[in-house]
Amino acid sequence: MPKKGKKAKMPLSDEEQLLLFQQKLLAEEEMAKKKERLLSQFLKDKLAKEEHNSALNLNKINTQWRTVLREVKTRELHKDIEILSQTFERVVDCKDSVIKVGTLPKETLEPGCLDLLIEWAY
Repeated sequence: MPKKGKKAKMPLSDEEQLLLFQQKLLAEEEMAKKKERLLSQFLKDKLAKEEHNSALNLNKINTQWRTVLREVKTRELHKDIEILSQTFERVVDCKDSVIKVGTLPKETLEPGCLDLLIEWAY
């Protein structure tokens, strides 16, 4: 008993074989173009993602670098404040000395001593 759905193959003519070969070539070309488009789109997406990640990482690095710079600047400013505070205390002490010497009776001072102290204080 013959099976249903099977047709007997007839030999193809040269034109039919040529037409079938051309169709196969066109199908292969279309598949190659489609594959190339997919690959191109994949690479474009990957590049966009990489650029996005690069921008994010650069932002993180800049933020961390600014934090480090702020810490260094803070230490420098604290040191400057300490130096200025010591200088201010020294100037205040010097002026207090001039005021104390100025309140002493002139007879106890050597001549020109008060003038030297005032010049030195300023």
